[in-house]
Amino acid sequence: MIENGTFKKHYIAVIGGSISGSEAASLLAKNGFRVVVFEMNKLPYGKIEDGLPNWHFKLRDRQIEEIDKKLNHPNIRFVPNTKIGDDIDFLDLVNNWGFSAIILANGAWVDRKFPVKNMERFRDRELIYQNSLVNWFNHKHERNYLGKNYFIKNNTVVVGGGLASLDVVKIVMIELVKKQLYLKKGIDVDLFTIEKKGIDSVLKEYNIDFEELNIGKAKLVYRRTAREMPLKSSNSDSLESIEAAKKVSEKLLNKYVEKYLFEFIPLSIPYGFTEENDKLTGVIFQKVKLNNHKIVPIENNFFEIKTNLLISSIGSIPEQISGLEYEYSSLKMKGNGDYHVAEFDNVFAIGNAVTGRGNIQESKLHGKHMTEVIIDKHLTEDKFEEWLINHNNQIKAKVKEQLASIVLEVNDFKIQPKSIIQQILNKTSQIHKAQRYTTYKDWVKKNIPIRLEETLKNTYSCKHL
Repeated sequence: MIENGTFKKHYIAVIGGSISGSEAASLLAKNGFRVVVFEMNKLPYGKIEDGLPNWHFKLRDRQIEEIDKKLNHPNIRFVPNTKIGDDIDFLDLVNNWGFSAIILANGAWVDRKFPVKNMERFRDRELIYQNSLVNWFNHKHERNYLGKNYFIKNNTVVVGGGLASLDVVKIVMIELVKKQLYLKKGIDVDLFTIEKKGIDSVLKEYNIDFEELNIGKAKLVYRRTAREMPLKSSNSDSLESIEAAKKVSEKLLNKYVEKYLFEFIPLSIPYGFTEENDKLTGVIFQKVKLNNHKIVPIENNFFEIKTNLLISSIGSIPEQISGLEYEYSSLKMKGNGDYHVAEFDNVFAIGNAVTGRGNIQESKLHGKHMTEVIIDKHLTEDKFEEWLINHNNQIKAKVKEQLASIVLEVNDFKIQPKSIIQQILNKTSQIHKAQRYTTYKDWVKKNIPIRLEETLKNTYSCKHL
Protein backbone atom coordinates (compact mmCIF):
# COMPACT_ATOMS: atom_id res chain seq x y z
CA MET A 1 0.00 0.00 0.00
CA ILE A 2 1.18 3.50 -0.79
CA GLU A 3 1.22 6.36 1.69
CA ASN A 4 -1.34 8.98 0.70
CA GLY A 5 -2.42 12.07 2.62
CA THR A 6 -6.08 11.59 1.74
CA PHE A 7 -6.13 8.41 3.82
CA LYS A 8 -5.85 10.51 6.97
CA LYS A 9 -9.32 11.89 6.34
CA HIS A 10 -10.90 8.44 6.22
CA TYR A 11 -12.08 6.62 9.33
CA ILE A 12 -12.56 2.87 9.00
CA ALA A 13 -14.32 0.55 11.45
CA VAL A 14 -12.88 -2.92 12.03
CA ILE A 15 -15.14 -5.38 13.83
CA GLY A 16 -13.02 -7.84 15.81
CA GLY A 17 -9.50 -7.32 17.09
CA SER A 18 -7.80 -10.72 17.01
CA ILE A 19 -5.47 -12.10 14.31
CA SER A 20 -7.34 -10.81 11.22
CA GLY A 21 -8.67 -7.64 12.87
CA SER A 22 -5.39 -6.52 14.39
CA GLU A 23 -3.56 -7.20 11.14
CA ALA A 24 -6.10 -5.17 9.15
CA ALA A 25 -6.09 -2.31 11.68
CA SER A 26 -2.29 -2.23 11.77
CA LEU A 27 -1.93 -2.16 7.98
CA LEU A 28 -4.51 0.62 7.72
CA ALA A 29 -3.00 2.67 10.55
CA LYS A 30 0.52 2.43 9.16
CA ASN A 31 -0.79 3.82 5.89
CA GLY A 32 -2.41 6.87 7.43
CA PHE A 33 -5.97 5.66 7.89
CA ARG A 34 -7.64 6.25 11.22
CA VAL A 35 -9.24 3.10 12.57
CA VAL A 36 -11.78 2.18 15.23
CA VAL A 37 -11.58 -1.46 16.35
CA PHE A 38 -14.82 -2.67 17.93
CA GLU A 39 -14.23 -5.71 20.15
CA MET A 40 -17.04 -7.60 21.88
CA ASN A 41 -14.77 -8.75 24.72
CA LYS A 42 -12.62 -6.82 27.16
CA LEU A 43 -9.49 -7.88 25.29
CA PRO A 44 -9.00 -8.53 21.58
CA TYR A 45 -7.23 -11.88 21.67
CA GLY A 46 -10.14 -14.08 20.58
CA LYS A 47 -9.35 -17.76 20.36
CA ILE A 48 -5.70 -17.16 21.17
CA GLU A 49 -7.02 -16.47 24.69
CA ASP A 50 -10.12 -18.64 24.82
CA GLY A 51 -9.75 -21.28 22.10
CA LEU A 52 -6.28 -22.58 22.92
CA PRO A 53 -6.26 -24.64 26.14
CA ASN A 54 -4.08 -22.84 28.66
CA TRP A 55 -1.25 -25.39 28.59
CA HIS A 56 -0.17 -23.44 25.47
CA PHE A 57 0.57 -20.41 27.66
CA LYS A 58 3.99 -19.55 26.17
CA LEU A 59 2.57 -19.62 22.66
CA ARG A 60 -0.49 -17.64 23.82
CA ASP A 61 1.66 -14.92 25.37
CA ARG A 62 3.80 -14.51 22.25
CA GLN A 63 0.72 -14.24 20.04
CA ILE A 64 -0.89 -11.74 22.45
CA GLU A 65 2.25 -9.62 22.45
CA GLU A 66 2.08 -9.42 18.68
CA ILE A 67 -1.58 -8.34 18.72
CA ASP A 68 -0.80 -5.68 21.37
CA LYS A 69 2.01 -4.21 19.28
CA LYS A 70 -0.34 -3.85 16.34
CA LEU A 71 -3.27 -2.29 18.20
CA ASN A 72 -1.20 0.09 20.33
CA HIS A 73 -0.94 2.67 17.54
CA PRO A 74 -1.90 6.38 17.59
CA ASN A 75 -4.14 5.94 14.54
CA ILE A 76 -6.15 3.13 16.19
CA ARG A 77 -9.00 3.58 18.67
CA PHE A 78 -9.77 0.35 20.49
CA VAL A 79 -13.36 0.09 21.72
CA PRO A 80 -13.82 -2.91 24.06
CA ASN A 81 -16.95 -4.62 25.38
CA THR A 82 -18.91 -3.45 22.35
CA LYS A 83 -20.73 -6.08 20.35
CA ILE A 84 -21.94 -4.99 16.94
CA GLY A 85 -25.49 -6.21 16.52
CA ASP A 86 -26.22 -5.92 20.24
CA ASP A 87 -24.60 -2.82 21.74
CA ILE A 88 -24.54 -1.02 18.39
CA ASP A 89 -26.97 -1.84 15.59
CA PHE A 90 -25.06 -2.82 12.45
CA LEU A 91 -27.18 -0.72 10.08
CA ASP A 92 -26.81 2.22 12.46
CA LEU A 93 -23.04 1.77 12.28
CA VAL A 94 -23.17 1.70 8.48
CA ASN A 95 -25.64 4.53 7.93
CA ASN A 96 -25.16 6.95 10.81
CA TRP A 97 -21.68 6.79 12.28
CA GLY A 98 -19.87 8.18 9.23
CA PHE A 99 -17.21 5.54 8.60
CA SER A 100 -15.80 5.43 5.09
CA ALA A 101 -15.74 1.65 5.27
CA ILE A 102 -16.49 -1.21 7.67
CA ILE A 103 -14.37 -4.35 7.75
CA LEU A 104 -15.76 -7.51 9.35
CA ALA A 105 -13.02 -9.50 11.08
CA ASN A 106 -15.20 -11.12 13.72
CA GLY A 107 -14.25 -14.64 14.71
CA ALA A 108 -16.38 -17.76 14.76
CA TRP A 109 -17.74 -18.15 18.28
CA VAL A 110 -21.02 -19.96 17.70
CA ASP A 111 -20.85 -23.72 18.16
CA ARG A 112 -22.61 -25.74 15.50
CA LYS A 113 -25.77 -27.17 17.03
CA PHE A 114 -25.64 -30.77 18.07
CA PRO A 115 -27.52 -32.66 15.31
CA VAL A 116 -30.12 -34.38 17.49
CA LYS A 117 -33.61 -32.98 17.92
CA ASN A 118 -34.54 -31.63 21.39
CA MET A 119 -30.98 -31.95 22.70
CA GLU A 120 -30.67 -28.20 23.32
CA ARG A 121 -32.79 -28.39 26.46
CA PHE A 122 -29.83 -30.10 28.17
CA ARG A 123 -27.47 -27.28 27.21
CA ASP A 124 -25.05 -26.20 29.95
CA ARG A 125 -26.28 -29.06 32.11
CA GLU A 126 -25.61 -32.48 30.58
CA LEU A 127 -24.66 -30.98 27.19
CA ILE A 128 -21.63 -28.69 26.93
CA TYR A 129 -20.30 -27.09 23.79
CA GLN A 130 -16.62 -26.83 23.00
CA ASN A 131 -16.26 -23.03 23.08
CA SER A 132 -17.87 -22.76 26.51
CA LEU A 133 -15.81 -25.68 27.84
CA VAL A 134 -12.43 -24.26 26.81
CA ASN A 135 -13.35 -20.79 28.08
CA TRP A 136 -14.24 -22.31 31.48
CA PHE A 137 -11.10 -24.44 31.53
CA ASN A 138 -8.87 -21.45 30.79
CA HIS A 139 -10.43 -19.05 33.30
CA LYS A 140 -12.02 -21.03 36.15
CA HIS A 141 -9.01 -20.38 38.41
CA GLU A 142 -9.57 -16.59 38.29
CA ARG A 143 -10.98 -15.02 41.46
CA ASN A 144 -13.32 -12.79 39.46
CA TYR A 145 -14.41 -15.42 36.93
CA LEU A 146 -18.12 -14.87 36.22
CA GLY A 147 -18.62 -17.34 33.38
CA LYS A 148 -20.39 -20.67 33.35
CA ASN A 149 -19.11 -23.41 35.64
CA TYR A 150 -18.96 -27.04 34.66
CA PHE A 151 -18.30 -30.32 36.47
CA ILE A 152 -16.47 -32.96 34.45
CA LYS A 153 -17.97 -36.41 35.00
CA ASN A 154 -16.98 -40.02 34.52
CA ASN A 155 -17.78 -41.63 31.15
CA THR A 156 -18.05 -38.29 29.37
CA VAL A 157 -18.84 -38.59 25.67
CA VAL A 158 -17.15 -36.21 23.21
CA VAL A 159 -18.52 -36.03 19.67
CA GLY A 160 -16.27 -34.57 17.00
CA GLY A 161 -13.08 -35.00 15.04
CA GLY A 162 -9.80 -33.23 14.43
CA LEU A 163 -7.37 -31.48 16.74
CA ALA A 164 -10.04 -29.40 18.47
CA SER A 165 -11.89 -32.50 19.66
CA LEU A 166 -8.60 -34.00 20.84
CA ASP A 167 -8.05 -30.90 22.98
CA VAL A 168 -11.53 -31.38 24.44
CA VAL A 169 -11.00 -35.04 25.34
CA LYS A 170 -7.60 -34.15 26.82
CA ILE A 171 -9.26 -31.53 29.04
CA VAL A 172 -11.77 -34.11 30.26
CA MET A 173 -9.17 -36.76 31.09
CA ILE A 174 -6.72 -34.30 32.66
CA GLU A 175 -9.45 -32.89 34.90
CA LEU A 176 -10.62 -36.35 36.00
CA VAL A 177 -7.14 -37.72 36.66
CA LYS A 178 -5.93 -34.60 38.47
CA LYS A 179 -8.93 -34.73 40.80
CA GLN A 180 -8.76 -38.46 41.52
CA LEU A 181 -5.01 -38.45 42.09
CA TYR A 182 -5.58 -35.93 44.85
CA LEU A 183 -8.71 -37.51 46.36
CA LYS A 184 -7.59 -41.15 46.18
CA LYS A 185 -3.83 -40.82 46.66
CA GLY A 186 -3.23 -37.36 48.12
CA ILE A 187 -1.03 -36.53 45.12
CA ASP A 188 -1.28 -33.00 43.72
CA VAL A 189 -0.08 -32.85 40.11
CA ASP A 190 -0.66 -29.67 38.11
CA LEU A 191 -2.38 -29.88 34.73
CA PHE A 192 0.70 -28.61 32.87
CA THR A 193 2.70 -31.62 34.06
CA ILE A 194 -0.08 -34.06 33.18
CA GLU A 195 -0.51 -32.55 29.73
CA LYS A 196 3.19 -32.50 28.94
CA LYS A 197 4.12 -35.95 30.23
CA GLY A 198 0.83 -37.67 29.52
CA ILE A 199 -1.45 -39.48 31.93
CA ASP A 200 0.23 -42.82 31.30
CA SER A 201 3.70 -41.48 32.23
CA VAL A 202 2.47 -39.63 35.32
CA LEU A 203 0.79 -42.76 36.67
CA LYS A 204 3.89 -44.87 36.02
CA GLU A 205 5.96 -42.26 37.86
CA TYR A 206 3.85 -42.78 40.98
CA ASN A 207 3.47 -46.54 40.43
CA ILE A 208 -0.32 -46.25 40.14
CA ASP A 209 -2.61 -48.36 37.95
CA PHE A 210 -5.29 -46.37 36.16
CA GLU A 211 -7.98 -48.68 37.59
CA GLU A 212 -7.07 -47.55 41.11
CA LEU A 213 -8.41 -44.07 40.33
CA ASN A 214 -11.92 -45.37 39.65
CA ILE A 215 -12.32 -43.26 36.50
CA GLY A 216 -14.67 -44.05 33.64
CA LYS A 217 -12.69 -43.15 30.53
CA ALA A 218 -13.96 -40.42 28.23
CA LYS A 219 -15.12 -41.63 24.82
CA LEU A 220 -14.39 -39.75 21.60
CA VAL A 221 -16.97 -40.65 18.97
CA TYR A 222 -16.21 -39.83 15.33
CA ARG A 223 -18.28 -40.35 12.20
CA ARG A 224 -15.29 -41.60 10.22
CA THR A 225 -12.20 -43.66 11.10
CA ALA A 226 -8.91 -42.53 12.59
CA ARG A 227 -7.47 -42.67 9.07
CA GLU A 228 -9.95 -40.02 7.92
CA MET A 229 -9.36 -37.68 10.85
CA PRO A 230 -8.15 -34.30 9.51
CA LEU A 231 -4.86 -34.49 11.39
CA LYS A 232 -2.61 -34.78 8.36
CA SER A 233 -3.40 -33.63 4.84
CA SER A 234 -1.86 -35.21 1.78
CA ASN A 235 0.88 -33.28 0.00
CA SER A 236 -0.70 -34.00 -3.38
CA ASP A 237 -3.72 -35.67 -4.95
CA SER A 238 -1.84 -38.87 -5.70
CA LEU A 239 -3.15 -42.11 -4.18
CA GLU A 240 0.23 -42.70 -2.52
CA SER A 241 0.22 -39.29 -0.83
CA ILE A 242 -3.39 -39.66 0.33
CA GLU A 243 -2.69 -43.10 1.77
CA ALA A 244 0.45 -41.85 3.55
CA ALA A 245 -1.54 -38.99 5.12
CA LYS A 246 -4.19 -41.43 6.35
CA LYS A 247 -1.56 -43.60 8.00
CA VAL A 248 -0.11 -40.53 9.75
CA SER A 249 -3.53 -39.47 11.03
CA GLU A 250 -4.19 -42.96 12.37
CA LYS A 251 -0.80 -43.07 14.07
CA LEU A 252 -1.33 -39.65 15.66
CA LEU A 253 -4.76 -40.62 17.02
CA ASN A 254 -3.36 -43.83 18.48
CA LYS A 255 -0.58 -41.87 20.19
CA TYR A 256 -3.16 -39.61 21.81
CA VAL A 257 -5.20 -42.58 23.02
CA GLU A 258 -2.07 -44.15 24.48
CA LYS A 259 -0.94 -40.95 26.17
CA TYR A 260 -4.25 -39.66 27.57
CA LEU A 261 -6.11 -42.97 28.09
CA PHE A 262 -9.46 -42.22 26.46
CA GLU A 263 -11.49 -44.49 24.18
CA PHE A 264 -11.99 -43.86 20.47
CA ILE A 265 -15.20 -45.01 18.78
CA PRO A 266 -15.20 -44.60 14.98
CA LEU A 267 -17.89 -44.81 12.29
CA SER A 268 -20.74 -43.61 14.50
CA ILE A 269 -23.13 -40.68 14.31
CA PRO A 270 -25.45 -39.31 17.03
CA TYR A 271 -29.05 -40.39 16.54
CA GLY A 272 -30.96 -39.83 19.78
CA PHE A 273 -30.75 -39.86 23.55
CA THR A 274 -32.22 -41.35 26.69
CA GLU A 275 -33.28 -39.39 29.73
CA GLU A 276 -34.63 -39.80 33.23
CA ASN A 277 -36.27 -37.09 35.36
CA ASP A 278 -35.40 -34.47 32.71
CA LYS A 279 -31.70 -35.41 32.81
CA LEU A 280 -29.65 -36.87 29.98
CA THR A 281 -28.65 -40.44 30.79
CA GLY A 282 -27.34 -41.72 27.48
CA VAL A 283 -26.64 -40.96 23.82
CA ILE A 284 -27.84 -43.26 21.05
CA PHE A 285 -25.53 -43.63 18.04
CA GLN A 286 -26.03 -45.21 14.65
CA LYS A 287 -23.20 -47.11 13.02
CA VAL A 288 -22.17 -45.96 9.55
CA LYS A 289 -19.95 -47.14 6.74
CA LEU A 290 -17.90 -45.19 4.22
CA ASN A 291 -18.87 -45.57 0.58
CA ASN A 292 -16.68 -43.55 -1.76
CA HIS A 293 -15.82 -41.21 1.16
CA LYS A 294 -19.53 -40.66 1.83
CA ILE A 295 -21.05 -41.55 5.18
CA VAL A 296 -23.83 -44.13 4.82
CA PRO A 297 -25.92 -45.02 7.90
CA ILE A 298 -26.29 -48.75 8.48
CA GLU A 299 -29.97 -49.64 8.83
CA ASN A 300 -31.11 -50.88 12.26
CA ASN A 301 -27.59 -50.71 13.68
CA PHE A 302 -27.78 -48.60 16.84
CA PHE A 303 -26.03 -48.59 20.20
CA GLU A 304 -26.24 -46.52 23.37
CA ILE A 305 -23.48 -45.04 25.49
CA LYS A 306 -24.61 -44.34 29.04
CA THR A 307 -23.38 -40.92 30.15
CA ASN A 308 -24.27 -37.93 32.27
CA LEU A 309 -22.16 -35.54 30.21
CA LEU A 310 -21.99 -34.97 26.46
CA ILE A 311 -19.53 -32.51 24.92
CA SER A 312 -20.10 -31.36 21.35
CA SER A 313 -16.94 -30.54 19.39
CA ILE A 314 -18.25 -30.41 15.84
CA GLY A 315 -17.03 -26.95 14.84
CA SER A 316 -17.83 -23.25 15.11
CA ILE A 317 -19.28 -20.62 12.82
CA PRO A 318 -19.35 -16.80 12.94
CA GLU A 319 -22.28 -15.34 14.83
CA GLN A 320 -24.81 -13.82 12.47
CA ILE A 321 -25.22 -10.05 12.72
CA SER A 322 -28.67 -8.60 12.13
CA GLY A 323 -28.64 -6.39 9.03
CA LEU A 324 -26.34 -8.69 7.04
CA GLU A 325 -27.45 -11.42 4.66
CA TYR A 326 -26.42 -15.04 5.13
CA GLU A 327 -26.61 -18.19 3.06
CA TYR A 328 -27.04 -20.96 5.59
CA SER A 329 -24.22 -20.28 8.07
CA SER A 330 -22.05 -18.24 5.69
CA LEU A 331 -22.03 -14.51 5.15
CA LYS A 332 -23.42 -13.66 1.71
CA MET A 333 -20.76 -12.13 -0.50
CA LYS A 334 -20.89 -10.38 -3.86
CA GLY A 335 -19.91 -12.21 -7.03
CA ASN A 336 -17.15 -14.71 -6.37
CA GLY A 337 -17.17 -13.87 -2.68
CA ASP A 338 -13.65 -12.49 -2.30
CA TYR A 339 -14.18 -9.81 0.37
CA HIS A 340 -17.14 -7.68 -0.82
CA VAL A 341 -20.20 -8.16 1.40
CA ALA A 342 -23.50 -8.45 -0.46
CA GLU A 343 -25.84 -5.42 -0.55
CA PHE A 344 -23.16 -2.94 0.59
CA ASP A 345 -20.59 -0.87 -1.27
CA ASN A 346 -18.40 -0.07 1.73
CA VAL A 347 -18.61 -3.24 3.85
CA PHE A 348 -15.90 -5.85 3.51
CA ALA A 349 -15.15 -9.17 5.24
CA ILE A 350 -11.83 -10.86 5.96
CA GLY A 351 -10.60 -13.97 7.83
CA ASN A 352 -13.13 -16.20 9.59
CA ALA A 353 -15.90 -13.73 8.77
CA VAL A 354 -15.60 -15.01 5.19
CA THR A 355 -14.42 -18.59 5.61
CA GLY A 356 -16.64 -19.50 8.55
CA ARG A 357 -13.89 -21.71 9.94
CA GLY A 358 -14.01 -21.32 13.66
CA ASN A 359 -11.31 -23.37 15.34
CA ILE A 360 -7.67 -22.38 15.32
CA GLN A 361 -6.92 -25.96 14.39
CA GLU A 362 -9.36 -25.94 11.45
CA SER A 363 -7.44 -25.33 8.26
CA LYS A 364 -6.68 -27.37 5.18
CA LEU A 365 -3.30 -25.66 5.23
CA HIS A 366 -2.36 -27.12 8.60
CA GLY A 367 -1.91 -30.61 7.25
CA LYS A 368 1.24 -29.67 5.38
CA HIS A 369 2.92 -28.97 8.71
CA MET A 370 1.81 -32.09 10.58
CA THR A 371 4.80 -34.35 10.10
CA GLU A 372 6.04 -37.63 11.51
CA VAL A 373 8.21 -35.58 13.89
CA ILE A 374 5.08 -34.16 15.50
CA ILE A 375 3.69 -37.62 16.05
CA ASP A 376 6.90 -38.97 17.52
CA LYS A 377 7.04 -36.04 19.94
CA HIS A 378 3.31 -36.09 20.78
CA LEU A 379 2.58 -32.69 19.26
CA THR A 380 5.18 -30.75 21.24
CA GLU A 381 4.74 -27.08 22.00
CA ASP A 382 7.54 -26.12 19.60
CA LYS A 383 5.99 -28.01 16.71
CA PHE A 384 2.50 -26.74 17.47
CA GLU A 385 3.82 -23.18 17.64
CA GLU A 386 5.61 -23.66 14.34
CA TRP A 387 2.33 -24.72 12.76
CA LEU A 388 0.21 -21.99 14.39
CA ILE A 389 2.62 -19.20 13.45
CA ASN A 390 2.65 -20.50 9.88
CA HIS A 391 -1.15 -20.71 9.94
CA ASN A 392 -1.47 -17.15 11.27
CA ASN A 393 1.04 -15.91 8.71
CA GLN A 394 -1.19 -17.39 6.00
CA ILE A 395 -4.13 -15.46 7.45
CA LYS A 396 -2.11 -12.24 7.65
CA ALA A 397 -0.83 -12.64 4.10
CA LYS A 398 -4.40 -13.03 2.85
CA VAL A 399 -5.53 -10.01 4.89
CA LYS A 400 -2.68 -7.94 3.48
CA GLU A 401 -3.67 -8.94 -0.04
CA GLN A 402 -7.32 -8.06 0.61
CA LEU A 403 -6.45 -4.78 2.33
CA ALA A 404 -4.38 -3.60 -0.62
CA SER A 405 -7.47 -3.85 -2.83
CA ILE A 406 -9.82 -2.44 -0.18
CA VAL A 407 -7.56 0.60 0.28
CA LEU A 408 -7.71 1.37 -3.43
CA GLU A 409 -11.50 1.30 -3.30
CA VAL A 410 -11.79 3.37 -0.13
CA ASN A 411 -9.40 5.97 -1.53
CA ASP A 412 -12.04 6.74 -4.17
CA PHE A 413 -14.78 7.19 -1.57
CA LYS A 414 -16.02 10.61 -0.57
CA ILE A 415 -13.95 12.25 2.17
CA GLN A 416 -15.88 12.81 5.40
CA PRO A 417 -16.31 16.39 6.60
CA LYS A 418 -14.78 17.39 9.95
CA SER A 419 -18.19 17.24 11.62
CA ILE A 420 -18.54 13.54 10.78
CA ILE A 421 -15.03 12.81 12.02
CA GLN A 422 -15.85 14.59 15.27
CA GLN A 423 -19.04 12.55 15.60
CA ILE A 424 -17.04 9.33 15.44
CA LEU A 425 -14.64 10.67 18.05
CA ASN A 426 -17.49 11.77 20.32
CA LYS A 427 -19.35 8.48 20.13
CA THR A 428 -16.29 6.36 20.82
CA SER A 429 -15.23 8.71 23.63
CA GLN A 430 -18.61 8.20 25.30
CA ILE A 431 -18.06 4.43 25.29
CA HIS A 432 -14.54 4.91 26.64
CA LYS A 433 -15.78 7.17 29.41
CA ALA A 434 -18.48 4.69 30.47
CA GLN A 435 -15.85 1.95 30.72
CA ARG A 436 -13.13 4.14 32.25
CA TYR A 437 -10.89 3.43 29.30
CA THR A 438 -7.80 5.62 28.93
CA THR A 439 -5.16 4.07 26.67
CA TYR A 440 -4.84 0.68 25.04
CA LYS A 441 -1.72 -0.16 27.04
CA ASP A 442 -3.31 0.75 30.38
CA TRP A 443 -6.54 -1.08 29.52
CA VAL A 444 -4.69 -4.31 28.74
CA LYS A 445 -2.63 -4.04 31.91
CA LYS A 446 -5.78 -3.52 33.99
CA ASN A 447 -7.78 -6.35 32.40
CA ILE A 448 -5.29 -9.10 31.61
CA PRO A 449 -6.46 -12.22 33.48
CA ILE A 450 -4.58 -13.86 36.33
CA ARG A 451 -2.53 -16.60 34.72
CA LEU A 452 -2.74 -20.10 36.13
CA GLU A 453 0.94 -20.79 35.45
CA GLU A 454 1.89 -17.73 37.50
CA THR A 455 -0.42 -18.80 40.33
CA LEU A 456 1.19 -22.23 40.41
CA LYS A 457 4.67 -20.72 40.29
CA ASN A 458 3.90 -18.46 43.23
CA THR A 459 2.33 -21.33 45.19
CA TYR A 460 5.38 -23.51 44.57
CA SER A 461 7.72 -20.69 45.64
CA CYS A 462 5.77 -20.14 48.88
CA LYS A 463 5.92 -23.86 49.74
CA HIS A 464 9.70 -23.83 49.42
CA LEU A 465 10.48 -20.61 51.32
